[in-house]
Amino acid sequence: MQIPVPNLLSIMRPNPVESDYKITTIEGNLPRDLNGVLYRNAPNQRVLPDGGPGALHLFDGDGYISAITFLDGVAHVRSRYAATPSFLFEKNENAFCLGTLGAEADVTVKNVPPNYQANTNVVFHAGRLWAMQETMPPFFMDPRTLESKGMWDYNGQMLGSASSAHPKIDPLTGQMIQCGYQPQAPNFQLYVIEGDGEVSLAENVPVPWASKFHEVAITENFVVIPVGAVDIDSGQLNERDPLAGLKALRARPDLNLQFGIKARIAGSTVRWFETPSSHYIFHTGNAFEKNGKIYMDACTFVDMEGMIENLKCLRSGYADIRSGSFLYRYEFDLDKGTCIATQLSDLLAELPRIDDRRLGYESNFGYASVGKPGAGTFRGLIKYTMQGEILAEQSYVDDQFISEPVFVPRSQDAAEDDGYILALRYDAQADRSGLDILDAREIDGEPVARLWFDERTPFSVHGSWVDAPQLENLGGC
Repeated sequence: MQIPVPNLLSIMRPNPVESDYKITTIEGNLPRDLNGVLYRNAPNQRVLPDGGPGALHLFDGDGYISAITFLDGVAHVRSRYAATPSFLFEKNENAFCLGTLGAEADVTVKNVPPNYQANTNVVFHAGRLWAMQETMPPFFMDPRTLESKGMWDYNGQMLGSASSAHPKIDPLTGQMIQCGYQPQAPNFQLYVIEGDGEVSLAENVPVPWASKFHEVAITENFVVIPVGAVDIDSGQLNERDPLAGLKALRARPDLNLQFGIKARIAGSTVRWFETPSSHYIFHTGNAFEKNGKIYMDACTFVDMEGMIENLKCLRSGYADIRSGSFLYRYEFDLDKGTCIATQLSDLLAELPRIDDRRLGYESNFGYASVGKPGAGTFRGLIKYTMQGEILAEQSYVDDQFISEPVFVPRSQDAAEDDGYILALRYDAQADRSGLDILDAREIDGEPVARLWFDERTPFSVHGSWVDAPQLENLGGC
């Protein structure tokens, strides 16, 4: 059942303005020990279809990267489009001529390129800023200027047609573990990119069916591959359409959620662990090894039909009240070959994040966006333990939405929860966008600072933090 959700269409509508300004509207005080850049990515369609923004799919829109820079108590915003070949083509035609998941092209133009919208996540690695969407290769941008640089094919080793928007970076080795998927066989690819940008592993990995592989989790020695209870209807596929795999998604209640666990070395065998439920995972929190077991937390969808329906209707300002994801903990016994799945909370939760210094290693705390049935997530934040205890829950504010929580340590040797949570905020009544800076130990308290932007930006789902010293090595923040 679909119901209207107030302000949901407003929060996502495009605003094609490339910005460059100092932030001057600040409530509270900017922490002077917060030095670096928060990168965010959002779908921000520049040329709209005749049907307007409501005709677009939840995943539709040109990639729009924002760099919010903090240096010695001063904050600055720079925003630029990811100028992929398809973005430049449509900009030149000044017409909605490529078509998207939600809308057919308004005009017919010859020799159109695939519509690559680098609009989901943005990550810094090996001196490069990666703008990513899972239906395309990675797209590089300059981390300081946000100048577009071009597509990357894994140094000639790209095996499939696309790769995930959610690579995992091992904080100790500097390796970036990345996956790709496509509707046609071979369905799943795995890559390891070293800290210097060299590709040390690129291989196809056998999987039980062609699911929608959004991301993996990593531990010190393994990759965990969630295979959810959805598949891709091959009859809907079109070689010219890179988005066909998403259009052809269908729920499979006869399939149970499975996990492939594979050592992070070439040619290693995948071991499969099956749960008793037809569930699906978009986003994992963390995974780690301990005493012969792997523990992983993730936000898990329990109703596949509702989940797929929400992917279709959310951009139009409606939600399917059946759909929602919940915090789960998964325990894999590597000796016994068993998997125990435990729901940790009744709260709707998504976009789990941790202290990235602990990614793949034992951690104590996680943070996530939470919400209400029928209204989706993005209404508040929680801090939780890996055992499922909710340590703090931020109060909901009517007509306000808050995004994925990004943790920033107070210093490189600070304790795991000693730092700040950065989360974008949208005030629907005032139609303005901003950023909350919260004390990670008191996320239910008043913000340390709240910044309001000069320009409203479409709601950004994912992003990442880069400390100033990492950028100084490139010539300055």
